[in-house]
Amino acid sequence: MISVIFTIMAVLCFGYFIYAASYAGIHSSFLGFWIMAGLMFAVIAILFSNIGRKHVLDKIPHGVKCGVIVLFAAGVIFFIVLEGLVVSKMWSVPEGNVDYIIVLGAQVRGERITKSLAKRLDAAYDYVSQHEDVTIIVSGGQGKGENISEAQAMEGYLIDKGINKNKIIKEDKSTSTRENIKFSKEKMTIKKPRIAVVTNNFHVYRAMKIAEAEGGFASVDGLAGKSDNHLIVNYMVREAFAIVKMFLQ
Repeated sequence: MISVIFTIMAVLCFGYFIYAASYAGIHSSFLGFWIMAGLMFAVIAILFSNIGRKHVLDKIPHGVKCGVIVLFAAGVIFFIVLEGLVVSKMWSVPEGNVDYIIVLGAQVRGERITKSLAKRLDAAYDYVSQHEDVTIIVSGGQGKGENISEAQAMEGYLIDKGINKNKIIKEDKSTSTRENIKFSKEKMTIKKPRIAVVTNNFHVYRAMKIAEAEGGFASVDGLAGKSDNHLIVNYMVREAFAIVKMFLQ
């Protein structure tokens, strides 16, 4: 029975890799994880099969096998908790009025906004349309394959949608979420402002925690933009690892 479960998990991992790679390209971020996970589950399935038990598992001391099972169960529970944290902020909107919204940058191809970044900007646009007093900070530097900074591309996108340029502040030096928050704070003229961090829904929890750790804000809210549903599983699993890395820093 255990071997069947892990076989199914291996097939699902390989199947999702094929699905996601055919949609977004084989070199898309984090997709290699699904190959490694599929191989791991396949090996475990073999170990728990009749052949595996006969040649390998029966030779392993009972205490070692129990320890491995406990560690695996603890890992599964820990992963579920991490995903619960991600999900807890996936529908975030500011609870009250805020002074600034910080739109976190994402990859720009040449000068073109990607779908992921457009979803963040659309969420910002919808919010500003209902809260005219808020100031928008678009945050993101220029990286590999980008002809302009992410901030400049975001500003242009919002202006094209009808946002007054005077309502937008550009922060064009940052290269990470932590720098997004830190450098954006330096652009603010209000002491202890109320802010909302705008990003894709799977990223909101971590972005809010980074902003809270940065300090200097009266309140920190999240404003969740949509994500590409074809890749949401990939994003959410990747985010669990990113949260662990954040807590370890």
